[in-house]
Amino acid sequence: MRRTAPRPQQVRTSRQRDRAHSREAPPSEHRMQPTSKLNVAVLMGGKTAEHEISLQTGVEIANALNKEHYRVFPLVITKQGHWIWPGQALTGAEERLSLPDVMHAAPPAPSATDAAPAGTPRRSALERLHPAPDRPVDVVFIAMHGPNGEDGTVQGLLELLDVPYTGSGVMASALAMDKPLAKLLFEQAGLRVPRGAVVDARRWREAPEACAAALVAAPGYPCLVKPTGQGSSVGASICRDAADLPHAMDLAFQFEPRVLVEEYLRGTELTCGVLEDPETREPVPLPVIEIVPKTTFFDYEAKYDPTITDEIVPARLPADVTARAQECARLAHVTLGCSAFSRTDMILQDGELYVMELNTIPGMTSNSLLPKAVRAAGMSFEALLDRLVQLAVNDHDLRHWQNGR
Repeated sequence: MRRTAPRPQQVRTSRQRDRAHSREAPPSEHRMQPTSKLNVAVLMGGKTAEHEISLQTGVEIANALNKEHYRVFPLVITKQGHWIWPGQALTGAEERLSLPDVMHAAPPAPSATDAAPAGTPRRSALERLHPAPDRPVDVVFIAMHGPNGEDGTVQGLLELLDVPYTGSGVMASALAMDKPLAKLLFEQAGLRVPRGAVVDARRWREAPEACAAALVAAPGYPCLVKPTGQGSSVGASICRDAADLPHAMDLAFQFEPRVLVEEYLRGTELTCGVLEDPETREPVPLPVIEIVPKTTFFDYEAKYDPTITDEIVPARLPADVTARAQECARLAHVTLGCSAFSRTDMILQDGELYVMELNTIPGMTSNSLLPKAVRAAGMSFEALLDRLVQLAVNDHDLRHWQNGR
């Protein structure tokens, strides 16, 4: 997990000192004012059920990054796992990336003239991260959601490659994606979480009746069934009674070999983002958002279709409840050791706040919750992206200092 202590200036290497001039915290909205453009790769897509929404996130980030400060290189991981640079860098404010540009990205077809001689080693992951030898990537902006993007795997790759990246580190990312383990840590920190049980696929196949009988006692019905390591409510469904359970379990097991079955809480759905201060690294809660689905459940469709969900910011809450929700989000962020930003989902039921889960890479589309909260706090989307790039560079510099490099 990444540490957040300030990095002493005197131990910087000459390369870090040269690059530090472009990474000082600016006075207004902490906007970066680099003397030379940074090369930022926006990493999107991936082998995940959230591939399409990740592409939307990546496109909006690539277009919103300030081209006076950055050369932006879209980097797409296809559903098959191919890493592709779909086009030239975006270097001017008038240059735009479109969703079709990345949706239809495909690896170039091999030709006889391109064939490597026998025995030639395959391109390394480091080479795949650089669009050209003279254009090394300075920062990777991770715009991926779900497994292989938000769970620490990509973060671990970038750590090994010594490339700065946005968001939380390996351990915090992995903990947040493991919903049962995150719940355990939240509970130990004094946060209230819904009752639940974990069921693995093998046990369910071998003894479905026994599993179902155990779930009647805890958590009981109605209950929420969801994979243990997916985001955006992928594979999640509500069971009103035992008759709904087999279908819900089969759906969830399509995505993960473990399923979390939780009590279904009836209350007000809330979410609260956290954004770290670049100077103090203190996590600062953003305005709380109230989520009012027009359907029964805030599922994948409801999360990304603005016509079927009302998202009210700031939430219609008494001041003391708002403060409690913001403190829950801050404490959840700290408990998992998150970096830079996060968003915690909660439910308010009978005056009590229950933490449902924490997202280390919240959605960044125009319909996403974190950008709405940031705007309500008086910060532009562009300034938010500047902040995240700056924090990524600061974290990378800190790790170099801690490791004596």
